Amino acid sequence: MNIEKVSEKDIDAIKELALRTIIESVDASVSIKNQIITDTMKHIEENIGESGRVFLKCIDDKVLGFILIQEYWNLSDLFVIPEAQGKGVGKVLLKTAISACLPRQEKGYIRVNSSLNAEGFYHRLGFKNFVPEKELPGFVVPLIYNF
Repeated sequence: MNIEKVSEKDIDAIKELALRTIIESVDASVSIKNQIITDTMKHIEENIGESGRVFLKCIDDKVLGFILIQEYWNLSDLFVIPEAQGKGVGKVLLKTAISACLPRQEKGYIRVNSSLNAEGFYHRLGFKNFVPEKELPGFVVPLIYNF
């Protein structure tokens, strides 16, 4: 299992991975899944090759997952293909990304609006619940990881 930066050549594989994972793993209505898909595809397109981002993929014989942290504090996407979930892929991606963010950001934290089904994963890795400044949709849980 290797962790590498995402590049332009990875975009189709990353999009397919995200689409499949959302459809198969996110416990939400079709309309909410469609909104998550739209947002995720936008994040991928807008952040490929941008500075101020940590955009990593985990590969074995294929791409198993990816993570995108914008501005070194906003964890916008973390997806692992269903058959690799629970096998440490997400944990390795998150820990590698946090290590890359730490020396580059000034906020002292990473935040994520977790899906309901991923909340336990983030808690196990040290994220805590917090109250955001603005109201969020009911299908996400705001979490924060303080350095």
